[in-house]
Amino acid sequence: MPSEREFIEELRSRFPPRSPVTVGIGDDGAVLTVSGGAETVVVTDMLLDGVHFDLAATSPALIGRKAVAVNLSDLAAMGCHPEAAFVCVAVPDLNRSAEMVGRLFDGIAELAESRQFTVAGGDTNTWNGPVVISVCLTGRPLGPRPVLRSGARPGDVLLVSGPLGGSLRSGRHLTFEPRIDLAGLLANRLDIHAMIDISDGLAIDLHRLMDASGTGAVIDAARIPVHPDVPAAGREGQAGRVQAALTDGEDFELLLAVADDDPNLPSFVESRQLYPVGTVTAEPGCRLRDESGEHILAPGGWQHG
Repeated sequence: MPSEREFIEELRSRFPPRSPVTVGIGDDGAVLTVSGGAETVVVTDMLLDGVHFDLAATSPALIGRKAVAVNLSDLAAMGCHPEAAFVCVAVPDLNRSAEMVGRLFDGIAELAESRQFTVAGGDTNTWNGPVVISVCLTGRPLGPRPVLRSGARPGDVLLVSGPLGGSLRSGRHLTFEPRIDLAGLLANRLDIHAMIDISDGLAIDLHRLMDASGTGAVIDAARIPVHPDVPAAGREGQAGRVQAALTDGEDFELLLAVADDDPNLPSFVESRQLYPVGTVTAEPGCRLRDESGEHILAPGGWQHG
């Protein structure tokens, strides 16, 4: 079986963009040009019981909330505001699961109300497998146009929008706030060259951003903000906490590349809305700089297959 990365590359070459699609497979979402030249962004994600959540130990409302929130995070990474959601749910027995499905939608309704988008359709079905929930969201750019993964330039500053690590251990992966509001500020005030949300881990998502841009990166271990949810340093010391921040995943913070001379950047850093962690390089590949020097940074984190 090919890796997830190889599978996506195969699909991207097989299905190139065709009007009205201007950005297809390979970014956080697809971009479509609609009437009048306006752009619509479409994102989608699927969550499985036993993989992305544990229905036996988790409130259905939180599961529904997460199913939408991960898509909102993708829209945030493209600098977009949500407009319409389409929700598909598969359960073993719809009659016996009706109350649970209703509670799933309670969690979805919470975000639909707070983020002002509409649940506009979807599908419900039964099968002999675990509970599956798939959400598709449409959005519109908050700035002049959607932000893609592919624009990072050598010399850009790499920044993250918050501390990383420990999300699964703490349960924060179910309750995180998608960075939609911050994305709106960033899209209108910074010269963002590229952006991605950190869903699978900083290490692997950094590689995705750099691969899409045809660039490399150097990350400073000492500058990576480690979340308090990561346990205090044990036998591995601070290096173990940094490794957790690099690879735990499910943080849903933003990773972005910004021009190093952007006059508005210092205010975001000083207010701790953004944390500088490294620099984009012309040389391909990602490296981690620590007390002992620079080392190759493997794309560690969550990968399907």
